[in-house]
Amino acid sequence: MPNDEEEADPIHGREIYNYFGNRVVESRTSEGNLVAVKVKPREIKKAIRLEALMLKYASQQPSLLVPRYRGCYRVGKFNIVIVTDLVRGVSLDKAWHSMTKEQRDSIKSQLKEQVQLFRRCTQPFIGRIGHHETSNFYERLGTGYEFMGPFESEEEFDNWCLERVRSSFSRAVWKRLLPRMRDSSASNFVLTHCDLSARNIMVEDGKITGILDWEHSGFFPKYMEYATAMEICDGHED
Repeated sequence: MPNDEEEADPIHGREIYNYFGNRVVESRTSEGNLVAVKVKPREIKKAIRLEALMLKYASQQPSLLVPRYRGCYRVGKFNIVIVTDLVRGVSLDKAWHSMTKEQRDSIKSQLKEQVQLFRRCTQPFIGRIGHHETSNFYERLGTGYEFMGPFESEEEFDNWCLERVRSSFSRAVWKRLLPRMRDSSASNFVLTHCDLSARNIMVEDGKITGILDWEHSGFFPKYMEYATAMEICDGHED
């Protein structure tokens, strides 16, 4: 895992983001380079180290619009931070309503291309780099720091999901349908962001400049990016 045992200097800079405790500060390195510092409390050390692991991996993949990973560090007694290069632009949720139809169509095409590039990055299990567990999407409206997996097959993953379906009737229906719905030809699982909401997509001059917040990412069946996007948008985004 990325090393967070080295203690970094105290956090100085301008707060640029704060969403349900996800706090990001704009700062500078000793060389004067602009960086983004994502600040988390130390009690969720495991969650932020796993996020750093995936962010580091994604930022090293060719053509993916992911901010360059610089490190994961302990800051004082209470915080752990992830440091990346600062991404230019504004979040898509702030820019979308002022865009023309042509600009919106272009952004959609660019995002589709990024998802296609995600799918070139594969692992033979459901989980995170290094065979680690990933974020439990059933708990996303709770603490957000529960985990699941890793799973060696889609069938194992499906069975785990079925255990969490409360209705016995629905569980029986899905248990009968799922074997026919699985992609039997798929031997690998694809890189999935799992939170492609507009606030996590940075844009400038009609171009996507970066995809942020890899907190829920992992390797999943291909359908998972679409499924999680439908859940997080819930009719509030185009």
